Amino acid sequence: MLHVKEYFFKSNFLCEILTLFIDTNKCILSMHRKDEDSDILIRWAQRWSISKTGWQKSDPHHFLIKHGNDIIPGLIPSSDSGAGSCDSELLDADNHGAKRVFFPLCGKTVDMKFLAENKAIKEVVGVDGIQKALKEFAEENPSLNIKEVDQIGSSFEKFVGNNVSLLKGNYFDIDEEVTGGRFDVIVDRASIVAIDPSLRDDYVSILGKLIKPGGSILLITIDRRAGTDEARSAGPPFSIDDTEIQRLYGSLDWVESLTKLSEHNEFETEEDKKRWTMQGVDSLFELCYVIKAKKLRSSM
Repeated sequence: MLHVKEYFFKSNFLCEILTLFIDTNKCILSMHRKDEDSDILIRWAQRWSISKTGWQKSDPHHFLIKHGNDIIPGLIPSSDSGAGSCDSELLDADNHGAKRVFFPLCGKTVDMKFLAENKAIKEVVGVDGIQKALKEFAEENPSLNIKEVDQIGSSFEKFVGNNVSLLKGNYFDIDEEVTGGRFDVIVDRASIVAIDPSLRDDYVSILGKLIKPGGSILLITIDRRAGTDEARSAGPPFSIDDTEIQRLYGSLDWVESLTKLSEHNEFETEEDKKRWTMQGVDSLFELCYVIKAKKLRSSM
């Protein structure tokens, strides 16, 4: 009779553990769905669900190639150097000169792979609210050997690979504890143009808390320079011109300098021109800036 009681006790105990495990996983899945159903993310979740991601490119961004050495000296090798090489005098034997780079709202941009495989880079960290984006990046870049690891607190899932970490969660909840410290470089690859204009100041405030003293931000935006009022204010991607960039960064106490590096006419091809003019946009430029943080700054 004792053995029967022990059997039923163990069986009930195992059932309770199994139920708890199932309920916990249901809760986690529900939390993920809730995050992606939020007002901030639902538009992007819907687009990712049907793979409507025309902003994703197969090659590193042309501004990163053109201006990479402005933010990370030696990042782009000279024509007679091998791929992924960098100026040897910038790094010691243990790569102590290598940089940490942050990608806000990273999606699955190939810029992260390009940098993660570069000797000038110590680590790339990307954050995005859409799990599918991060999982597709991992699947499409098997050489990075990205695996899911434990959650960070209750807000972020973490995926870790070779010189790369991906965080799934709400960008506006991130801090340097979640990211494992501050960054030498931040690459805003048209991320700020993806958010509602009312959130821009909060977005920039977070970048200011994540950039190291003396660090650099490579900022890429689009400027709907001409067209109907409705088309120029539409988005995403939302238009951000020189005046708005100056408003957002020009008077911040941690910013040492704000420099416009170049702009690119997005009406180079008839196909692009037709696509945008059908939306009421008559002139469209992609803008690139570098923002340098002060080397000495007051506590934030």
